[in-house]
Parts: sequence; C-alpha cells; structure tokens
Amino acid sequence: MNDRLSAFDLHFHTYYSKDGLNNPRMLFKYMRRHGLRGIALTEHWKPSILKVIERNGRFLLPACEYKCSDYGELIGLFISEPIENRSFVEIAEDIHAQGGITILPHPMDPLRKHTALRRGLPEELVKKHVDLIEGINSRCVVNLFNTWAQKLAKRLGKPMTAGSDAHSFLEIGHARTWLQDVETADDIYGELRKGRTQIAGYCSFPLVHLPSVFWQRVRRIAYDEW
Repeated sequence: MNDRLSAFDLHFHTYYSKDGLNNPRMLFKYMRRHGLRGIALTEHWKPSILKVIERNGRFLLPACEYKCSDYGELIGLFISEPIENRSFVEIAEDIHAQGGITILPHPMDPLRKHTALRRGLPEELVKKHVDLIEGINSRCVVNLFNTWAQKLAKRLGKPMTAGSDAHSFLEIGHARTWLQDVETADDIYGELRKGRTQIAGYCSFPLVHLPSVFWQRVRRIAYDEW
C-alpha cells in the first residue's frame, strides 16, 4: 500500500451494541495503535453517534447495522437521524433519503441467521438499493464466505468494503477498506460514494467470538432481572 492510501474499519461495534465490548472512549487510541484513519460505528438497531467525530486526522463515522424485517441486515453509513427497523427496501430508502450510503454486510455467510443468503434477498433489490457490498468480514468463520461475497459484488458490478465486525479489541482492524487521498470526512464520503475502494483482511480466529457471546448472555440475564 502506498502513502496516499488510508485504512478504515467499516464494520465495528462498541458496548452500545448488546454484544459489544469495545469502550468508545478508547477508539482513537485503538486507531493509532492499529494504523487506522477511521472506524464506522455500526451498532445494532440504533446508532451511537449521528455525526462524524474527528480528532487529529482520525474519524469516527456514524453508522448502524439494521436488522430488516424481511431480508436480513443492512448497514447505513453517514446517517444523521435514527431509522425505524422495517423492511429492507424501506430502510434502504430511509438511508438514502438522508444522504447515507448502504452497505450489504456478510451477504453470503450461511452460518448467520440474518444474511442475504439465508433470507433470500433478491439480487434485483441489491442492484437497486445497495451501494457497496462487504467483500471481507472478519467474523466469517471461513474465508470461503468472503470469496462468495466478492463474487456476488463482481457479478452485480458493486464496489466493496471490508470490516472486522469487531465486538472486542481482539478483532480491531482485521479487515480494512483502503481509500486514497482522503483528508476530510467529505473526502471519505466522496470516495465511498464513487466506489473507489480497495479491500484487504482475514478471518479472525473463531475463539475471539467467545467474549462477546458471553457478554451478550450476561446482559440478557441482567436485563431480565431488572
């Protein structure tokens, strides 16, 4: 990678997601440690931030991973208002109405319940409503699922992103979306909107999933008791 490229982790969860362990106060430190220019906070159900936060040339990007009522999950990036969880098309239209970017996450992973593959998302809807397809998700258990996602993106002519889908600090930066010549949040938005991306990454060792699974169950028990 040349000096003009910057790395972004475009799929990331903090403890604002029910199964996330990452402390939002540590994110700029994590970015410096892992050589990242930015992280998209793709919390489940509702966003934790609604505007870009920039510090010393690094960026936290507002985003959310929505669980659609019909066709699985969809990420909205650069969203500025909360969006109600509804159908795939309605969520995609809401994201675009506020100038956001749609990303189809881990679309070909057969081991997750809420994926395009498992939910039978028609390719016609992907063509019409999806801006980018996640070609590498580090939480896929085997890389073959990412290979299938990349083939889907190429077949449909969609640019790709990569994200670690990190739920703990052990996973940060395992997948990266590279953008060229970006200095501002507008530059980041523009490059993604134009689909000028490069991706790289690898699957996290499956055992790193255990802390977040355990934490999700602890929180569920605690909330039930409340």
